[in-house]
Amino acid sequence: MFGGFADTGFDAAAAGARLTFFEAWYATLAYALQIYFDFSGYSDMAAGLARMMNVRFPMNFDSPYKARSIADFWRRWHISLSTFIRDYLYIPMGGNRISAARQATNLVLIMTLVGLWHGAGWNFVLWGLYHGVLLGVNHQWRGAGRAVPVWAAWPLTFLVVMLGFVVFRAKDLTVLGNLFQSMAGMSVGDA
Repeated sequence: MFGGFADTGFDAAAAGARLTFFEAWYATLAYALQIYFDFSGYSDMAAGLARMMNVRFPMNFDSPYKARSIADFWRRWHISLSTFIRDYLYIPMGGNRISAARQATNLVLIMTLVGLWHGAGWNFVLWGLYHGVLLGVNHQWRGAGRAVPVWAAWPLTFLVVMLGFVVFRAKDLTVLGNLFQSMAGMSVGDA
């Protein structure tokens, strides 16, 4: 259901149509819901089938859209991948025992590789880079003793995750630019 709404908006943007502010945000929200329900649903089905054979899989999603920071999001989203990344890439590269600058650099590098793991397109590389920068900023911010106000933490996290999904879903940089323009209210009607 959500996939159809997302496809309509993203396909229109790919065809050169200029979406309204509401159409662009509607397509973005629909895609965020589609990707979560599809991926979480597939994981739940695999876990259910495994339990029928007396095999227990660990939980793979823990309400990621309730996250209050981008680090919290990645602890809740695709837990098996996040745990693998933490255990086999992040910690061996020094984890949080190294300088803040090196930690941020490692996060950007690791998440860019995660983007490439999702696919060979530039959108996946940019999506990984985007999340790496967000994680680096998050760690720097928290390391400096700062905190996002409680009332803003959840909406801000959900917003940056949704913006990342636009990067992930857009088929090229032109579509990405058109969508972001529309989401900013700078594009109304057809081109």
